[in-house]
Amino acid sequence: MATNTAYTAAQTLGVDSPQKAQGYITYPATSIVAADSTVIATGFKPRYVQWSDVTSRIQIEWFEGMAANTCVKTAANGTRTLETTNGGITVSATGFSVLQNATLAAILASEVIAWRAHG
Repeated sequence: MATNTAYTAAQTLGVDSPQKAQGYITYPATSIVAADSTVIATGFKPRYVQWSDVTSRIQIEWFEGMAANTCVKTAANGTRTLETTNGGITVSATGFSVLQNATLAAILASEVIAWRAHG
């Protein structure tokens, strides 16, 4: 698995609480490699992560206690599913990563992502 670095990103760490971070990512029109991940460094271990594709209106969430590389996915039509086989979010001691699996469809070319994490 490789790390995708071909995107434009900005992030804000919490001023009132060092255990909050948020940001956005704009992916280029180049192809997305399904085995790659986007890695976000927050400086803390998140207990909750929300990843929203604001272009396609798809959202995935990871809650403390969930397995690595899983998520709850909300499709544009509002259908919610527990993703355990198509990839998802993996939390580390200093941030999180999101798998670029095409079936999960949380990361796509030419899309804008808004994310937030809480410790």
